[in-house]
Amino acid sequence: MVIAADEPNARGAAGLAPLIALCDEAVALPDATAIVDRIKSELCRMIRGNAFELPVAVMQPLPDRYARRLLHRDPDRGYSIVAMTWGPCQSTPIHDHAGMWCVEGVCAGSIDVLQYELMEQADGERYRFEPRNSYMAGIGSAGCLIPPYEYHLIANPCDRSPAVSLHIYGGDMDYCHVFVREGEGSDWHRRAQRALSFDD
Repeated sequence: MVIAADEPNARGAAGLAPLIALCDEAVALPDATAIVDRIKSELCRMIRGNAFELPVAVMQPLPDRYARRLLHRDPDRGYSIVAMTWGPCQSTPIHDHAGMWCVEGVCAGSIDVLQYELMEQADGERYRFEPRNSYMAGIGSAGCLIPPYEYHLIANPCDRSPAVSLHIYGGDMDYCHVFVREGEGSDWHRRAQRALSFDD
């Protein structure tokens, strides 16, 4: 069953139809690299050209954490679209995407993205990371993750207005792994699985 943004009682709005059509076409491509390249390039163009409209509720941040709101899920084609709303000072820990490809685009405000490279693993749940690329993503910019290059952190610094980012996943991402630093200044982190849910 498809939970689509233009169906009654769904979380989205009919204005998402062009974005859904793009994803429907892209996921028919032969591999993850081709899929994310197509979605990424077209998503930037669509955001800058106001080619789709997000539901009004997506613009509202939560007071104590970033919000995750499901816009569209297509289990038959194997992808989902989620909007995340970031209030000032809200961020993720370092996390992975549970082996799933993802395209992330910024629709409002700006966010900081810090990418990490996994350097070493020990004792099952201990991981050593080194920071790599760090950049500020503004409206109309997009990035992508293809496992095993899937470790990153997203933040909205305290001196910024709320931000909204769009996340298109190669599946239904209902969990991920988060990585908690073992101590001040340490490159080693402990891995823990975190269940993910959606907000209204």
